Amino acid sequence: MSYHGSIVVQSLLAGARNCAAESLQPAGVHSHLDTLISLIRRTTGALSVLVQFEGDAPQPVAIGLDCIEAKLMRGRKRVGMLRAFGQDFAPEVTTLLQDFARLIVEQNDLWAQAHLDALTGALTRRAFADDLERAVASYRRKGADCSLIMFDLDHFKQVNDTHGHLAGDAVLRAVGRLVKRELRAEDRFGRLGGEEFGVLVSADVETATEIAERLRLAISAAVVDGFEDIRFTASMGVAGCDIETDSVMALMSKADERLYSAKRNGRNKVCTGPVRHRAMPYN
Repeated sequence: MSYHGSIVVQSLLAGARNCAAESLQPAGVHSHLDTLISLIRRTTGALSVLVQFEGDAPQPVAIGLDCIEAKLMRGRKRVGMLRAFGQDFAPEVTTLLQDFARLIVEQNDLWAQAHLDALTGALTRRAFADDLERAVASYRRKGADCSLIMFDLDHFKQVNDTHGHLAGDAVLRAVGRLVKRELRAEDRFGRLGGEEFGVLVSADVETATEIAERLRLAISAAVVDGFEDIRFTASMGVAGCDIETDSVMALMSKADERLYSAKRNGRNKVCTGPVRHRAMPYN
């Protein structure tokens, strides 16, 4: 059992005592698979079930228990691994787990078709808005930290006009891959439209600003395969939930105004401070 990859965890082990680390995947990650994972636990007797899709952020691995596993396959390509941890599994459980593995891939593919932008791999605007609504509601109920980064690629129209729309699409794909690589497992990344994106951060404004600056630097240094001569940057606005910003509309409005301020102050910047009222369109 030496498969090393990132995994998504649902566990019944109190305090994660039998895991190699205690920081389990937060609620909401791959939540569309929660029902299947719960069903696997009930039908196999597993104490912990781990679903790993290649590219997910690293997660702890349960130890001190028997482990059975099944590959997640899309056609002939392995796309991840399903693991169940428990004690004294019956022989037929291995076959049962393989059936569940097929269901997990089918369910995940259906979810992706409905919720992910095909070009960038980011959440669609609607799916991102749903996550944002839940996060803001959690702030109002429990005071849970919630911040929003909104960013826009600078002068993106010039990329399309100069190099063509194939180049523009390549840039957007590259940005999607880059941002997902840089973000934490608990963060959410959505395409709001065109070259504008949002990142929902489960943290305070200071942490979100650090993340935004890391994204800005990574985007400015990005090289697009096949279009290595194209360089591009992003302007970013950051806002966090507080007493005055406790609704989705207010949070998005403040982040958008700060994005505009970053544009007005030279582009390729992160703005978290006071903003000016919008006076003209930007790109």
